[in-house]
Amino acid sequence: MKTSAIVPTLNDMNLARTLTAIQDNQTVPPDEIVVVGLFDAALTDRFPKIKFVDTEQAVCAAKARNMGMQNASGDLFVFTDSDCIPAADWVAKHQAGQKNGKRVLGGGIQLDDPNYWARSDNVSMFHEFATTTEKGERFLLPTLNISVHRSVWEKVGGMDESFPGAAGEDTDWTIRMRQAGYKLHFDPTIQIVHAPNRVVWRDVFRHWYNAGYNNIRVRLRHQSEYQMPSFTRKPFQLRLLSPLIALFITAKLFADRRFLRYWATIPVVYATKIIYCWAAAKSIEDGFAFEA
Repeated sequence: MKTSAIVPTLNDMNLARTLTAIQDNQTVPPDEIVVVGLFDAALTDRFPKIKFVDTEQAVCAAKARNMGMQNASGDLFVFTDSDCIPAADWVAKHQAGQKNGKRVLGGGIQLDDPNYWARSDNVSMFHEFATTTEKGERFLLPTLNISVHRSVWEKVGGMDESFPGAAGEDTDWTIRMRQAGYKLHFDPTIQIVHAPNRVVWRDVFRHWYNAGYNNIRVRLRHQSEYQMPSFTRKPFQLRLLSPLIALFITAKLFADRRFLRYWATIPVVYATKIIYCWAAAKSIEDGFAFEA
């Protein structure tokens, strides 16, 4: 099974670390690596075997990943991001899962980071996909650690490029895969370390504002599956109830004893959920949440 690793990037200073982990440190390396976006030109000399696709200007994550698939020749697309470090058996385990018929397969995310803000962001955003969670089928999957067979892309199509930045597009994409009849498998033993550059509070809160603004559109687009209450369509009520919504979600997260080790992140997790609600309300007011 010819495998293409696809990495979108926007001048990430840690891209070389990611590429080294994929090109040099895999027990079974991919047949090709495709990097799409903006990057230091010196990397093309440092990694001459890698296919670099320069977008010349910043593009959204959806467009970068779509361009990656369009430029890839493999039967299997394995995705990660430029702030991730895949484990040595990352490609091998994705290939093994695909050979067992799992056409869409997500992997586990290591949440620990020495920086408090990055660790808090990881816990808040990716706790459902932590390496300590159970193996099985999922409602959706993030694309920082996922493999997708080419046949899935050919049937479902690419990501929706109308999503700005990097938030919501992968959620929408994997939900559409499931709606097309593909099971979304998850194996926490297929691991990456997520080391985002969000190392101060402004970075984390900006990230969650973008997440709320984009993801409410996904929730409303697929609201029959999310079973969203009516007040989520009303900005005033969404803002008013945001402290209670955030409290409920935060309490539910830390009721799982596996995450009690991250108790120090509770204030940030709670704050990010409030920010999410306020950004979602703004998205509804702007009309973005209801765009097709």
